[in-house]
Amino acid sequence: MPYAYDVVLENRAGIRRIVPFTSEDPLEPGAVIRLSGRYWIVEEARLGNGNVLAKPARYRIRLQHPDSREEVGAFRRFRAEAPGIGHAFTTFVDGRPESWEVVDSRLAYDDQGEPYVEFVAERDFTEVDDLPDHELEHALARSLEQLPPKAAETFDRASGAGLAVELVALEPGEAPDWAEAERYIDALGLEEIEDDLLELCGVNPDRDPREHWAARVQERLRTDLASFRDDIEGDHDEIEEWDYLDGSIFASVGSTEDEADPDAGHGWLVRLVDAGVLGAAGFSRVRKAELDA
Repeated sequence: MPYAYDVVLENRAGIRRIVPFTSEDPLEPGAVIRLSGRYWIVEEARLGNGNVLAKPARYRIRLQHPDSREEVGAFRRFRAEAPGIGHAFTTFVDGRPESWEVVDSRLAYDDQGEPYVEFVAERDFTEVDDLPDHELEHALARSLEQLPPKAAETFDRASGAGLAVELVALEPGEAPDWAEAERYIDALGLEEIEDDLLELCGVNPDRDPREHWAARVQERLRTDLASFRDDIEGDHDEIEEWDYLDGSIFASVGSTEDEADPDAGHGWLVRLVDAGVLGAAGFSRVRKAELDA
């Protein structure tokens, strides 16, 4: 029989709201659920009043080498393409592929005490000609013959500081279609804006009049787009750019709090990706090493 819960969703600012949720299985700490347009990780299965506490879901992959060495990737926002147990991927070391499989997942906490899902991967030694897609956060960071050293430094810096990395790419010879991105923002309707994006764009659904929500999101996205464009066409103060296979990869590094910051490059990139604006401009979000030859 289904289990009914009142889930307390706690956002980046510590603001809580209660949303009803029904699950086929009991919710335990570490479970990831989708509510209000985003993924949440259950931190406490039962509060004093019987509710479930959940926070924005993140994950990172821990590689356990056969010789007991361990490597951890950067934090990533939980999205539909996040890995799970049985997920196969490859990394590259000195140009050689190494095949891995996710064998476990567990609830973990970062240095600030915030929860995340840690996926543990072990070598499965199935390197064959027909390899599974490569996880970019590992493969790109260590394919130094194709990426500049600064790319590896960025991944290592993010991993060491417990920060997230967001990546988008342009195909070789492609230029951003800024006009199309602006038209996309102008046509964005409230029914296309998920609750998580509302909050990232500064809307408080409990306080702000509903008739102003779409305009507020559009205004923030226009500002984000202008800031992003100025930065990548200028000094790259916030957004890094790497050449890769004659195309370009653009990267931001930041914390969960930066995702809602109007002045943070990581916030610009996350909001523009989540809203679909950069997709309209011709950028593709890099989930795996889709750019590998």
